[in-house]
Amino acid sequence: MTEILHEPWDAGMSVQFRIDEVHARRRTPYQELLVAETETYGRCLFIDDLVQSTEADEALYHEPFVHPAMVIHGAPRRVLVGGAGEGATLRELLRHPTVEHVLAVDLDPEVIEVCKEHLPAWSDGAFDDPRVTLRIEDVQVTLAEAQREPPWDVILMDVTDPVEDGPAVDVFTVEFFERAAAALADDGIFVLQSGELDPHDLHLARTVRSTLGEAFSWVHMIPIHVPSFHCIWSVTLAAKRPPVAVPDDLEARVARLPAERLRAYSAAMHRALLTQPPWLERGLAVPGRVLRGDGLVTYRKGAGP
Repeated sequence: MTEILHEPWDAGMSVQFRIDEVHARRRTPYQELLVAETETYGRCLFIDDLVQSTEADEALYHEPFVHPAMVIHGAPRRVLVGGAGEGATLRELLRHPTVEHVLAVDLDPEVIEVCKEHLPAWSDGAFDDPRVTLRIEDVQVTLAEAQREPPWDVILMDVTDPVEDGPAVDVFTVEFFERAAAALADDGIFVLQSGELDPHDLHLARTVRSTLGEAFSWVHMIPIHVPSFHCIWSVTLAAKRPPVAVPDDLEARVARLPAERLRAYSAAMHRALLTQPPWLERGLAVPGRVLRGDGLVTYRKGAGP
């Protein structure tokens, strides 16, 4: 039976998805999950009525989320992922031949169970790869214990938006970013899915950029287009010391990846992603609010600070 899902967008406005078939619907201790078939985007994952990933365009998110940082580093061996989710981030990481160990952490095991059963192409067997270790825990616990382990070359935080009472709200604070920086190698790269980029209202982007800047000396926000998100989205890279964002041997580094498996990333796209459009460069020059443990930020449109 067809149903309509209303994704909240702005005051008096929502985006409607026609649901043709429900594959899984589950309320976990942390969030509400829905995997459903839609006419426009094919099979989709929704969390708390917000689209997270779709069959039609998930690569347009996951490839620019993973590959720029990995290529900038050049030879990452140890990678930490906060938010294992549907496994697509792991899939892209494992395309890099230097990767020896990936620790994938997720707070909600039911997300992984549902995605492995109903979205198997997203992970493409990554959860079974011997290089991957899956740990069900709060990533803050992982980072607190990181001092006992060698530093990470790349840390990626692919968590849900920091809505109040959501499982990821404490991830977008100075305290968390400082813990991540401490766990990162000196030449390491930190990656954060950083929410919507609204050219007319950059308060949220400035908040993320300024908060990251308290823990990292280099911060670069990348705008990406994912049609199912219905807006410009962002991925933010950060490092303790400024890296060479476009290395001289860029083409050779990208050539290590299986080009036939990529839909959204190439050497030319790397250069484009690492070049901010003027509106964003000028907009982020304005300082934003710095979030500490007592501050909350939301990416629900119209509800930011």
